[in-house]
Amino acid sequence: MTIQRSMVGKTWAGILLALAAGAFIAIVTFQHSRSRPAASPAVAPAAAGTGPAIDDPPLPPAARSDSQVRDALASLSPRNLYQEWLSTDHLLERLAAILVDVANDESPNRQLPIPFPRQRFSAVRAGGSLAISDRSYARYDFFANVIASLDERQVAAAYHRLHPLLEGAYHLLGYPGKPLDRVTSRALRRIADAPVREEVRVRKAGSLFVYEDPALEALGPVEKQFLRMGPRNTQLLKDQARQIASALGMSLQQTPDLVGSR
Repeated sequence: MTIQRSMVGKTWAGILLALAAGAFIAIVTFQHSRSRPAASPAVAPAAAGTGPAIDDPPLPPAARSDSQVRDALASLSPRNLYQEWLSTDHLLERLAAILVDVANDESPNRQLPIPFPRQRFSAVRAGGSLAISDRSYARYDFFANVIASLDERQVAAAYHRLHPLLEGAYHLLGYPGKPLDRVTSRALRRIADAPVREEVRVRKAGSLFVYEDPALEALGPVEKQFLRMGPRNTQLLKDQARQIASALGMSLQQTPDLVGSR
């Protein structure tokens, strides 16, 4: 996965929305820049022909479930950007699918209309190489600040309130009988374990930037996005993921893969 100037930052909001799906904290997007129209959620089930667990209550129509999700999440932040995101439809399906995507280290861009950031990706000279600039990292400061300011106890309360509905939506993705909390803790663990680098060197590859270090270039979309956010913002989000997990009573220790892969 490369860093394209016009597309850098496209992934970040959806990726951190996993904290919203898993802990309902990252539902802020770049609405101050040009945005794309919302689309129906692209939800790919893990296995064809599977249905919800027998004891799952039927999910209400999207119009009703969207209202329930908004009621549970609206008080987490008064920010206009956050409230604007909540106007998206099919919120349950989007949240469940994003949760699985991040847990599986896959890009959740299909689930949300992610606008492009106004500022462009930029790099500066670092010896004989190029490194991501502080100005490029700063594009994500407001986002990390909002997430870090949320009260983990309120986030946990919203998660528990929506748990039955979200678990039903998760099962409908093709994971019947598998507990929602397992995929939630796995998504939070991926955030908490994200790499932090004080300097990230890149190189030009045609019209794209790629990571100079092959080990970084081989990382998945979630880890790469955190590298683009910079060490300060990444650490804020890692800390918040751990606090949210603690408020939820979840362990972030490595567990067997119970999510499944797409």
